[in-house]
Amino acid sequence: MKWWAELFPEPERRAYAQMAKGFKFFSGTRPALLVVDVVKAFVGVPDLSLEEASHEWVTACGPAAWEALPRIKTLLDDFRSNNLPICFTTGQPGAAAKFGGTNKAELSAMGSPMDRPGAQEIPDLIRPQDGEWVLDKPKASAFFATPLVAWLHHHAVDSVVIVGCTTSGCVRATCVDAMSWGYPTAVIEDACFDRSRLSHGVSLFEMHTKYADVMTVEEFEQDHSPGSLAQ
Repeated sequence: MKWWAELFPEPERRAYAQMAKGFKFFSGTRPALLVVDVVKAFVGVPDLSLEEASHEWVTACGPAAWEALPRIKTLLDDFRSNNLPICFTTGQPGAAAKFGGTNKAELSAMGSPMDRPGAQEIPDLIRPQDGEWVLDKPKASAFFATPLVAWLHHHAVDSVVIVGCTTSGCVRATCVDAMSWGYPTAVIEDACFDRSRLSHGVSLFEMHTKYADVMTVEEFEQDHSPGSLAQ
């Protein structure tokens, strides 16, 4: 049993299990990898505790971010070696002032972290290569008020793989919209991160139950290898 399923009492797990009854949702032969908001504003500074990281960047996720980065790199390497589409997302500077914040905190005294210098920097370990799209989005979902669907269509994408942060925020919003647009969706649990392990786990459980297949990098590589899909 997944650790995030164990967050729920047994009667609640049984009730949720009636919904999909083990149905496998993710499928397709040409997936795109969406790397959601893995930028300095959320990754923060390495080798700091969560509390220390949040003093530097209020939205930073601390050690959880740096644990996820090598796993994101593994998936990037696989998608790149098989010439499959990759999209990085980040928040759009100035979007909070123009369109309202991505969450209510941005409308309060916090302001938008994306308006700080360096907020959109992507860590060197996973830095985009030439030709890989970096999409700056005005809201939480990568799909909302962006040309992402047109990009997916242009690249003949038939399924979506999501990694990044935060699991309970932009990852979940993107996952819901991916399913809503008809894309079989996989969320890679150990390549996603959040400030709260509880929020991370509950969000994984909810997405797996309702909108996507949630799996580890290892499970994805075993069952949905980009190499085999690209053949």
